Order: sequence, then structure tokens, then C-alpha cells
Amino acid sequence: MSRARSKKIRREERLPGDWNGHFGKSADGPLSSLIDSLAVGVAVATPDGHLLYTNSRFLELLGQSSRNISSGSNLKSFVAAASWPPLQEAMSHGAVETTEGEIKVSENGLRTIRVSFSPFLNAPATIKITATDITDLVKAQSALSLSKDSMNSLSSRVLELQDEERRRLARDLHDTVGQEIVVALMTLDTIARTWDKPDPNARRNLLEAVDWLRKVESEIRTFSYLLHPPLLDDMGLASALSWYMEGFSKRSGISVQLSLPENLPRLSLQAETALFRITQESLSNVIRHSRSKQAWVRIVLAPNNLKLSIRDEGRGFDQTPHAGLALSGVGIEGMRGRLRSLGGNLDLRSGPHGTEVVASVPLHAGDAIRPDSVRARRQRESEATPVSAGRAKGILIVDDHEVARKGIRFLLNEEDDLEICGEAQDGLEAFDKVQRLSPDLVILDLNMPGGGGFSAANRIRNAGLTPKILIYTTHTFPGLERIARAADCDGFVVKANATQDLIRGIRAVLRGEEFYSSLNSKAQTV
Repeated sequence: MSRARSKKIRREERLPGDWNGHFGKSADGPLSSLIDSLAVGVAVATPDGHLLYTNSRFLELLGQSSRNISSGSNLKSFVAAASWPPLQEAMSHGAVETTEGEIKVSENGLRTIRVSFSPFLNAPATIKITATDITDLVKAQSALSLSKDSMNSLSSRVLELQDEERRRLARDLHDTVGQEIVVALMTLDTIARTWDKPDPNARRNLLEAVDWLRKVESEIRTFSYLLHPPLLDDMGLASALSWYMEGFSKRSGISVQLSLPENLPRLSLQAETALFRITQESLSNVIRHSRSKQAWVRIVLAPNNLKLSIRDEGRGFDQTPHAGLALSGVGIEGMRGRLRSLGGNLDLRSGPHGTEVVASVPLHAGDAIRPDSVRARRQRESEATPVSAGRAKGILIVDDHEVARKGIRFLLNEEDDLEICGEAQDGLEAFDKVQRLSPDLVILDLNMPGGGGFSAANRIRNAGLTPKILIYTTHTFPGLERIARAADCDGFVVKANATQDLIRGIRAVLRGEEFYSSLNSKAQTV
């Protein structure tokens, strides 16, 4: 482009119209039409605020129209009096260098306008003004700041609660399990030191030590199960809720009615865990705040979502922020946070006649309908090919703890007709070895990594494999027998009763019977 041509363009840009004669009107020419159509407000003024030129958007941002603008109008007349001194200072600086700031305009609601002042080309004592409405941006930034503050507060509270929970667990373990273990150790140490001396109390002391250790095992089992029930992973939300409702009613004295659809699908582990924890925390609030003696837990399936409702008939709570219902100390936002990551939502209704918490999560095409109460008992006993009486029965031991597997080996050591054909440490390895070794019986731990006992049992049965399955578990609860039957297992033995029940249970299920150990060591064969 030639230098002469360049100078001509700069002169035209410098004079977009007759500012003195046509102030407030769109100037002629393509360049002026283009400026007038911009979404950004544009104006030309003197450093003391006298307007020489404005496009339509600039007037709109100030809440003015062209008929309100007359020759020599001053920007001062369109802004709040308090805004004028800093604005005038910014315009003075704008005559020398680019300066930015914000003004508040109250027309059509309070709005925030970002303005920029800069020298206007080579025109003396003239500044260019651009204006942009940033009201929505300011609101979004304010909301984001509040959200961050709320998140930081929630995170801080969660950390505090974690510390409180750890202190409580440490105190409980020290005051109960720790003390009982000390007594058992002292008793066993006394027996060991006097082993070669006649002591008529040795047997009684040994039995007392065994009783103390059984109590320790029971308390540890309770701690473990309340922290995370293995049923939730293996059998799903319906079984975990059924177990929890029974235990909650016994502990609290509150009657809870549970209503579940027969075709409740398995959701993702994250969704099932979130819904279980929301139920757990909501019922805890019934105890702490509601004073209701009854509660209702209900799951309803819709075409595209699942709704969980927890309702009581106690006193309501204040639903204003930071008041009322507190779930594990982190408030309603703790619930909403669990659901938000799943694409779900939370609805709360509270009044003088009770409170209802409704959690909703979306259902996806991949959610399979897998009822918890499926039993398809095969007639494998009658169809099995008889084996020679002299062949020992092969047993596969599946447990993720070496000490547990060692204990089973010790108990089976003297049984000539029973042999251990293999061992596995988790559910996946168990399935592989059942296929390769064809054991007669699988002794299956309930809670393991890589798929728990019931998950492994379901996989074995779904593959058409027919070994006997005996669950070997630390965790026991009401309804375990029903769930074991639903998983097509042949019974279970409680680890605490292994010395009395394991061999009897093995022989019972190998005979085609069922065997269910009990917590009070009064095992029964069905």
C-alpha cells in the first residue's frame, strides 16, 4: 500500500463525521456505519467529558437515546455523582495513555460497564472511549467466588470430621478391643509360663482367653461392616439396605419400613454407594434431630431415573443455608455433592409433620436388571456321576488372608478323605482355578479384593460350573442365609466358629445338604 494512500485512510478514520454539526447522529460513510453497528460502545470525547461522537451501543449502555443527547452534552450528566471524580481522572490519563475502569449504571437495573480511555489517533485533546457491558461476567465471578468459598468451607469441615472420626475410632478401639486383647494376652501368657506345672485352672483360663478373643473378633467385625458393608459391592443396594434397616431398627428403636421394586437394577458402584450413604446419614438425622419413632425408605423406578425417598414424621427443620439438617456434619451440600457428580439431584421437604429427603440419579442403558433374590438351584446332585468311594474330595480355598488359609489347612490336615487342591486370593483367581481344577467344594471368603465371595459365586454359577460353595465369613448379619441361597451357595461358616463348624459344614454340603453356622455357635444342618 502506498504511503499517500495510507495517510488518506488515517485522515478519514480521524474524521468519521462532522462531530459538531451531527452530534448524536450516525455519520455518513461505510466506516461510520460499521462503527455504529458494533456490539461494543464507542465514543469520542474531550478529556473533560464533552461528547463529540457516540455510536448507538454506547448510548444504550448508558441507558440513553440519541434524542437525550444534544450538542455539547457531557458524560458527567449520565453517571452517578460518586462515579464522576474517578471517571474524570481516568479520562485525563486517557488523553496520554490507555486507561481502564468500571462504572455502575442504574438504568434498567444496576449494570456494570467496563470502559477504556485512550488517545484518539493524532487528534489533539481528544480521547477514544470503548464501553462493554460486563454485568453477567461480574455476577458469574461473584457466584464462582461464593461457590469456591462454600467448597473451601465444606472441604475444611470434611477434614475436621475425618479427624473427629479417626479420634473416635482410635478411642473405641483402645477402650474396647485394645483392653480385651490385653486381658487375653495376659491370660495366655500365664498359661504358657505354667504349662509344665499342674494347674487346675488352666483349662478355665484358656476358655476365658478364647471368649475374650471371640468378643474382640465380633467387635472388629462390627467396626468393619459399618465402615463399608461388603454386601454393597457383591449383591447391590437392595441387599445392603435390607441389612442396614434391620440393624438400624434394633440399635435405635425406630421402626423403618423399606419398600423396594422387584426389578431394582444394579447401578454403578459410585451411585449405589452414594444412595446407601445418603440413606445412612438421613436415618442418623432422624435419631439426632427428628425425634420420630417411624421412618419410611422407598425406592421408585421411573423410565429414566431412580428416586430414593427417606421420610419421617418428626419435627421439621430450618431449610435456610447453614441451618437445620446436618448430614455427618457437612450439611445438605454434602448430600448434593454426592449426587451432583452422578448427574443427580436432591429435593428436601420439611414441615411440622415431618421431613422427606428425595435423592434422584439417572438410569443409563447399561444398567442391568439383576434382582437380588434370584435362585436357580440346579439338580446337580441327582445328575452328578458317582465317584469312587476311595477318592478324596478336592477343596479350593479362597481367602485374601494367608493366616485364614493357613487355619483352614490346619483344620483339614487330619481329614484323609478331604484334600486341598488349590488356593486363591481373590474372586477373579477363584473363578480361574474353579475352571482349571474342577474342585468338589469351594470355601469362599465373603469380603475380598477383585470381587467378593458372592460376586465370585455368581460368576461361577453363570458359567455353568457346579462345585459346592461354602461361604467362609467374618461378616454376619440378619438375612445372610437368604442372600447365600439367592447366590446359589450351599451354606456359610462363621470364621469365629471354624473349629466347631468348618469340618461339619464341609461334610454336610458334600453330602448334598445345606449348612448355616450361627453367631452363638449353635450351628444347624438343614
